[in-house]
Amino acid sequence: MLMLPPERTANRTERLPVLVVLHQERSSPGRVGQMLLDKGFPLDIRRPVLGDPLPDTLANHSGAVIFGGPMSANDPDAFVKAEIDWIDVPLKENKPYLGICLGAQMLVRNLGGTVGADAKGLTEIG
Repeated sequence: MLMLPPERTANRTERLPVLVVLHQERSSPGRVGQMLLDKGFPLDIRRPVLGDPLPDTLANHSGAVIFGGPMSANDPDAFVKAEIDWIDVPLKENKPYLGICLGAQMLVRNLGGTVGADAKGLTEIG
């Protein structure tokens, strides 16, 4: 787990951090993370694939962003299933959730949809 503080400015009020879920050791929240920091949101970065726990509640977070990775929401890995189930937390607490690539696939699976190849079999869509 890694906390990145936003840039401090005199007129900025303190904001709760945004939970950022990444799926590789060297991945970063990139431009999305920079935009959140620029808007005054600290980042609480977690990597469940490396053993970081996800919080039981987002009461101390502004929302959550689950990023992509080399895996699929259809993969049998325990952490993939756990993340899909965890998406209930922001949904039940009515917290903002952004799923990017894998994070969007996981949301589809959480809501009972399917993720599969497009008609040409080239990409996964949900």
